[in-house]
Amino acid sequence: MIHVNCPSCYGSKTEVFFRFEKAPVQSVVVIKSKEDSLSLPRKDITLAFCHDCGFIYNSSFDTDIDMYTGGYEDQQGFSPTFRKFITSLTSRFIEKYNVRNKDIVEIGCGKGDFLALISELGNNRGTGIDPAYVEGRLAPDNRLKFLKEFYTEKHGELPNDVIVCRHTLEHIHATGAFMNTVRNSLTPESRTVLFFEVPSIVRILKSNAFWDIFYEHCSYFSPGSLSRLFRKNNFEVFDLYLEYDEQYLFIEAGMSVSPEKKHPLEESVDELWSMSKQFAESVSKKLDEWEELLNEYKIIGKKVVVWGGGSKSVGFLTHFDRLKVIKHVVDINPHLTGNYIPGTGLRYKSPMFLKEFKPDAVIIMNGIYEQEISSMLNEMELNPRLHSL
Repeated sequence: MIHVNCPSCYGSKTEVFFRFEKAPVQSVVVIKSKEDSLSLPRKDITLAFCHDCGFIYNSSFDTDIDMYTGGYEDQQGFSPTFRKFITSLTSRFIEKYNVRNKDIVEIGCGKGDFLALISELGNNRGTGIDPAYVEGRLAPDNRLKFLKEFYTEKHGELPNDVIVCRHTLEHIHATGAFMNTVRNSLTPESRTVLFFEVPSIVRILKSNAFWDIFYEHCSYFSPGSLSRLFRKNNFEVFDLYLEYDEQYLFIEAGMSVSPEKKHPLEESVDELWSMSKQFAESVSKKLDEWEELLNEYKIIGKKVVVWGGGSKSVGFLTHFDRLKVIKHVVDINPHLTGNYIPGTGLRYKSPMFLKEFKPDAVIIMNGIYEQEISSMLNEMELNPRLHSL
């Protein structure tokens, strides 16, 4: 099915500007066998641009695929770098809105890490909503409860001084309908603060980050398109900012009758379209450069590994798996170890595996972790060449 009308603003002035063929349909699902990894369905990604609101989405996304009720693995909290970032960010948010002794609802709570953190730092109470929540990952905490289901209007009956939605909206195709659901779950007089986080498509476009485009991410937001989505659903944008080397886009918002004020960070629709066209013209050069490097390693018999599992590694390996240069994917998350990467048949390894394997080159899927990874390699007395994305 081709989604011609924009899922965000419902406009009809949409245009496909780039295509990735035969991408694995899942990237954070837990796969237990090589056979299941290799047999995972593949579908095309067609990036479409809405000339009305600037929203970018996969216009050929199959909305019938059950992405998450079977379980997925996405925890980042095993990294000291990420823990430092998310603790600082959460503390700032608590101070900004006096989120103490309050009730938090998190849509798409994953394993509950963030809900536990904001509850601990602010002595808050939390309800996490996620059909793929896994019990037993968190220490028992009577301030927290979890509902294994999708968010609906009925969840507005829950106490909700704050509604959090982190790295979930980009997985939702019908973004306009979803935000309308959130809006309708609240009363007109609600003072609930919305705290949403998504990847920034601006960074992806400017840096030709093809590894950050994969099937599970069917929706891609810029500061402008995200703000326009919130305003269309009668939310006022309180603040808008980029974090984590401008990879993550945050929006803070609340109910409003006539939300018209724009944030200085917002770009225009025309500016984002210019970035999109530039990406379409230049990303092939980036792909060629990586293919040339990997072929060089293959010719001289160097051992190459990827460090960083999940979606980025799937997005990267999808383009180069046919070269059969990369043999292993390393990740610090122990719950990934032993499972298989969707679509490639490669198996996740723990960092300690490298002590014996002794790689010649390590491709780091997220450059923000380079110092952390370099320190771990030094402790293992390894000195491979590092390539950071």
